[in-house]
Amino acid sequence: MKKLLFLLFPISAFAQTEIPLNDLGAFKNPSTNWTIVGGISGDYQATTLTSTEGKGILYGTAKGAKYQANDDLIFKLEHGDIRLSLDFMIPKGSNSGVYLQGRYEVQILDSWLKKEINDGDCGAIYHRWDEARGAGNEGYEGHAPRQNAVKAPGLWNHLEIDFKAPTFDAAGKKLTNARFNKVTLNGIIIHENIELLGVTRGAISPKEAATGPIRIQGDHGPVAFKNIKYEVFDKTLATFSPTTYEYYQGKYASLQTGNAKPVKTGTATQPSMKLAEAKSDFLLKFQGKITIPETDNYIFTTNWTGTGALLIDNDTITKGDHWYSESVQGSKKLSAGEHTYTLIHAKDFGWGPKALGCFVERIGTPKQGITERTSLPEPEATPLIEVKVGQEPVLQRSFVVYGDKKKTHAISVGLPNGLSYSYDLNQGGYLQLWRGKFLDATQMWHDRGEPQTSSPMGTTVNSNDKFPLAFLASESAAFPDTLTKSDLKYKGYRFQKYDVGGQQIAFPDFMYEYKGIKVKDTSLPMAQNEGISRRLSFDTGSDSKLYALLAEGITITNIGNNRFAVDNQQYYVQVNATEANKVIVRESNGKKQLLMPLTGLKELSYQLIF
Repeated sequence: MKKLLFLLFPISAFAQTEIPLNDLGAFKNPSTNWTIVGGISGDYQATTLTSTEGKGILYGTAKGAKYQANDDLIFKLEHGDIRLSLDFMIPKGSNSGVYLQGRYEVQILDSWLKKEINDGDCGAIYHRWDEARGAGNEGYEGHAPRQNAVKAPGLWNHLEIDFKAPTFDAAGKKLTNARFNKVTLNGIIIHENIELLGVTRGAISPKEAATGPIRIQGDHGPVAFKNIKYEVFDKTLATFSPTTYEYYQGKYASLQTGNAKPVKTGTATQPSMKLAEAKSDFLLKFQGKITIPETDNYIFTTNWTGTGALLIDNDTITKGDHWYSESVQGSKKLSAGEHTYTLIHAKDFGWGPKALGCFVERIGTPKQGITERTSLPEPEATPLIEVKVGQEPVLQRSFVVYGDKKKTHAISVGLPNGLSYSYDLNQGGYLQLWRGKFLDATQMWHDRGEPQTSSPMGTTVNSNDKFPLAFLASESAAFPDTLTKSDLKYKGYRFQKYDVGGQQIAFPDFMYEYKGIKVKDTSLPMAQNEGISRRLSFDTGSDSKLYALLAEGITITNIGNNRFAVDNQQYYVQVNATEANKVIVRESNGKKQLLMPLTGLKELSYQLIF
């Protein structure tokens, strides 16, 4: 019953509407600082961005004077509760922000490589402001992000915001405060359940309201946005009648009671597990009515420990044996008006908590509980088991989930100063690289540790899991996706000291034999911690047709000085190329590849910057 417990979380309907960026029609009176472009690129050392003509990207050029409020971009969309997601890019030193309801700012700032972050850094919920508090104390009640999750300047960042608007009574008195339920930056949760007692600095109005427009700060520096999507919760909710119930004692795994008589019947405001007196060997059956406000597709979610079924108008929506933290969904198109539901649950084993939950939602509404709130217990608390890195590298063997596969021969390496990578020992390829905290090993060591997986705790860049070297007949020949054990033999790893920042620190060298040549693969942090420097040494002859695959992605853009932006500006590759060993950008199997001939070389070094 507890299988997949570590992967199961409550599910909600989430259908986003995308704001079209074919023109500036979605915004109120945009200034000349704003334009629509087809492409945008940058360099982590550049203070500007470069655009190309086309559609799909919103670009704030900041070409006018700074701090002009009319350069802020106001959306025509007015919202209350909202889920918002978008991608943003800024150049070196730039500054912007996204204001929910025009009043509550999530900061956008070049905070890359900053170790100590505060409520003014990227991802922060910006502070409130009151000059009456005195010089140096004007800012208050700001919220720094949990960790620095922003990428290098010129790279795309992904931001997700789940926002709960303040509520008011009919007289305009505030009943509840605004709240950021969750803010995620580049896959890292940086805020949860942050309540705001008032508007943040720079709000369009000091007065709070039930609705307001999204606002983007456009007067502090260049910024670009794409994939702006949202879901608002403005549709009418369903209502429910009191429910009748029947309570049976005994084993009813089939959910059929036959000629058995209930030991108790009655009426309740909502279905509740509390009506089951025994810990096991019982069946509860609830019947009630749900009034649907509008014809629409409705999603039902059920949770129980044991077995159960949900029927709407006698049609089975969900059914089966489940653990209570497993959310099982079904849907049905319902017409406006009254409908019947039947909720049946049986538990015939003593272990595990009693639990029953049933919920309904549709696009444009939050999840509503059909069952009473305490009928479903809180999910079991799972402690975080974190592997930390100190002054020396830390290595951790585990399974690693890569795409839809579980890599069984993987190792994660945490480098000092917050850079890490996962490595496929069978293939000698990077799986992923990340910046931030090292490793979540909870699924290795908590409880039974059945999954045996670990996962990154920082901002992650995915790699291609390929051995970086291959003998090719020509520069147009296909690079192998995988290598057999006869072609590539893993020879283990050993520690060797390298000079990093004036210190001698031991890092792992991974050793291989590839088609008769010996290969040493070493990953070191760059001098300023900009990324990871990969060093490959090999003992092949100067006339061999050996090539290195440095990167692979949907796009690879040459931004000059042997530096390339990979996979729609997800990370950079810096190559130490020469005239005799020029880097090649080519297409293979629908992807771009960055290839380098290694004729005459015994060593290759290149950097991955993110």
